[in-house]
Amino acid sequence: MKSDWIDLGPLSEFPAEVPVLRKDDTGRRFACVLRGGEVHALDDRCPHQGYPLSQGALRGGVLTCAWHNWKFELASGACTFGGEPVRRYATRVDGGRVQLNRAVDTAAEVRRLVAGLREAILRDEPARALREGLRLGALGLHRGETGLGSLHLAFEVLTRDGAERAEYGFDHGLALLADLCAWVERGRIPAEEAFVVAAHAIGEASARLGPRGKGPGKVGARSPLARIADFELDEPAKVSEALAAERRDEAEARMRELVEIRGTAGARRALMPFVAQHLYDYGHGAIFLSKALELAERFSSAADEVLAASTVQLAWATADTSLPPFTATRAALARLADLPLPGPDSAAAATRPDAAPLEGAERAAFEAEVLAGEQPAVEATVRWLARGAGPLALLGAIGHAAAVRLARFDSAWEARLDAEVGVLDVTHAVTFAEAAAALGREALPREAAQLAVLAAGFVGKLRKADAAAPHASATTAATRARGGGLLQAVEARDVGAALAIARELDAAGRRRAFAELAPFAAFDAAVRPIFTAHAVKTLEALERLESSDPQPDGAYLAALLTHVVPVRPELSARRIAAVAKKFMSDGRPPDGLY
Repeated sequence: MKSDWIDLGPLSEFPAEVPVLRKDDTGRRFACVLRGGEVHALDDRCPHQGYPLSQGALRGGVLTCAWHNWKFELASGACTFGGEPVRRYATRVDGGRVQLNRAVDTAAEVRRLVAGLREAILRDEPARALREGLRLGALGLHRGETGLGSLHLAFEVLTRDGAERAEYGFDHGLALLADLCAWVERGRIPAEEAFVVAAHAIGEASARLGPRGKGPGKVGARSPLARIADFELDEPAKVSEALAAERRDEAEARMRELVEIRGTAGARRALMPFVAQHLYDYGHGAIFLSKALELAERFSSAADEVLAASTVQLAWATADTSLPPFTATRAALARLADLPLPGPDSAAAATRPDAAPLEGAERAAFEAEVLAGEQPAVEATVRWLARGAGPLALLGAIGHAAAVRLARFDSAWEARLDAEVGVLDVTHAVTFAEAAAALGREALPREAAQLAVLAAGFVGKLRKADAAAPHASATTAATRARGGGLLQAVEARDVGAALAIARELDAAGRRRAFAELAPFAAFDAAVRPIFTAHAVKTLEALERLESSDPQPDGAYLAALLTHVVPVRPELSARRIAAVAKKFMSDGRPPDGLY
């Protein structure tokens, strides 16, 4: 670090135990205190909101801001009450004059700010986290080629911290972070606002939790060369074996080594056989893995933690399709095992050019079967696979059917006190179908086919969520008076008006609508982080499905509007109480979708 000493004036002008303000030739401000024969110098701007510390009170070596009572140790700059610490500067007395070194030790400053940022996330203090992140960015170390700008390092720290402390592995906050980063890079939402939303979603879920235990066999136990030398060709298969046996610590430790040696691609290959076996946690297994892979690619230095967290999540996940309600899906997967699909060395066959296309009347008929119920959905999927249809073509049609299913959601479920069903349950059909397609592009043909069967069965199983009648479509007078635009209808929470306006849009108009509605989904659609996460990831999934659909229509935008526009109960005390009382009285579970 180069020195940059400046003169602050004669020592005689620094009264003992009294804060005084000094400025340099650029206007930078320093709060200085002569105590114990030494001049202590801190940034004058309080790190909370910028009020002058030089106007604060000094007691026992602690300087207190006069505005919000934040307290800072003169000797270190540490904050003993309030939040983040304040920067401290070295001083000296030479020839009776006080000098200050305003140069910054960048490495030390990075460590200080990262520590402060992580403490803010730990305490679920998003405002403080953003301030520390902005200070980190101001050091000029960000990667200018990314769309995250000066907050790139802060987002990277948030990613690693969230993955390390996620108690049961990859979760909604991290998935939300993946989508918000993509939206920032596309210019849809400001980086600062996205960071606040993501920091709160991650901080709320893991507030006060320390790093998750990494179990026996930590990567650090052996040298990198030894690990590479001992790494076995069948290591990816051992990850799936450990997951299937619920040996969580072993699975996580193996994943860390796998990422270090074979990178993100190795992790994908290790987890795909397991993820393609079942629908996990209402689809979260594939959904979260897809988002984890996106985060690992964006923040490569955090890939080990992100993919370890994804492995932990899978290790705890319930295999829904192993349960009694999914008999038809299990039977379909068993029949799939007998189909002569391309071998493991022809991954590209999942989208092979000679795969039978699915379009027009054939696609409409297939989607009708998917929407008819679990059994017709999976039987139709296996039948089309046997005819040579590509799994990705089928997943595209299934994604469209999932959008139709979401648009049909009967909100009466959310008013019932005897059922634990909400719109979030149905959004999973959409996000699972999109995640299955994303994973399927890099999967082996049989894995992609399995994902298609799982997605079809999931969409079909949710048939009970359909409303008896479609949503009203009349544009209200109030919306017309405001100009009748789609965003105005959405902000007015007028579902009928929004759907009516959306039906008039062409493909280009729908693309603009998705971009226009992104800020609403991220900031206004919901209050609780889990609801915000679903609004964001559902919009992203629906937009991706439409953009990859060779024959797109308005179903994707309609599904989004029926999900994000209504004001929905985000916490139902009456329902929670009713379900608990019912179970205690009759011992029966609440009604559900399957």
